[in-house]
Amino acid sequence: MTHWVTYSEPSASRLATTLAALGQSSLCEPVTRIEVLPLPHPLPTTPPDLLIALSQHAVAAYLANHYRTAHSAALTLAIGPATAAGLIEHGGFEIRQPTRASSEGLLAMPELVGLRADQTVWLLTGQGGRDLVAQALAERCKLQRLDLYRRQKRAPDFSSRESLSAIWVGSIHGLQQVDGHADTLKIDRQRTMLVAASARIADYAQRLAWRRLEVCEASDVQAVEQICKRINKHG
Repeated sequence: MTHWVTYSEPSASRLATTLAALGQSSLCEPVTRIEVLPLPHPLPTTPPDLLIALSQHAVAAYLANHYRTAHSAALTLAIGPATAAGLIEHGGFEIRQPTRASSEGLLAMPELVGLRADQTVWLLTGQGGRDLVAQALAERCKLQRLDLYRRQKRAPDFSSRESLSAIWVGSIHGLQQVDGHADTLKIDRQRTMLVAASARIADYAQRLAWRRLEVCEASDVQAVEQICKRINKHG
């Protein structure tokens, strides 16, 4: 039995490697391709008061194309561990993360609760994502939203004869793609386990008639191993 990893890269390869280390067979076939977007104007050298990173894709695009050494002076909030990882690896940033890796958790941080109208905030994000943070901050500070990427559809390339033990989905966009290909690939929504990266994705999947659901918010070996044990236990 095989785990279909539908995450976008580089998360897909990381998860596939983790599954392999646990002795699990995986099919690394992303259903989402990340397209990096140019900014209409270069970012100023002067750093903002606060830098907020909403995804690892936004971080990667920012560091590759727009980062300046002076920007590191800004306090940086990363929505979760995967987003923070690129900033930590790059070095130089003072990074803080919410207790709960979500938009709601981010907005509950004291740095945002106490935000002042005169503070400048850069929001590293992508087109078509969840806009909760941008909407919440738009009238509370000098917000500059930086749409650094967008998700594009990618058709999976494997045989419908593949026997799947689970499908790993990392975003609403990815779930929509998987659901759209389910009938063609002869995937039974009632019997196939779907592992969602958040409760929000799992709730959406349930509305699409997926019935066997697990939530795995972390991507470390221990979290993935626990999910695999539950999948193997219930068959």
